[in-house]
Amino acid sequence: MFDFDLELKKFKPAVGVEVGEDELFSDDVKDITDLVEELVSEREGKKASK
Repeated sequence: MFDFDLELKKFKPAVGVEVGEDELFSDDVKDITDLVEELVSEREGKKASK
């Protein structure tokens, strides 16, 4: 049977995870959410100016 507490005691994080995580979240590349928000705000701006 699976002993969850024993497995937690044996757990060791992967080497370099902290470094990779910092690089991923500090990236300034636009993702799809940023692009959609930009498109929506542009459309709302055009509607308000009409």
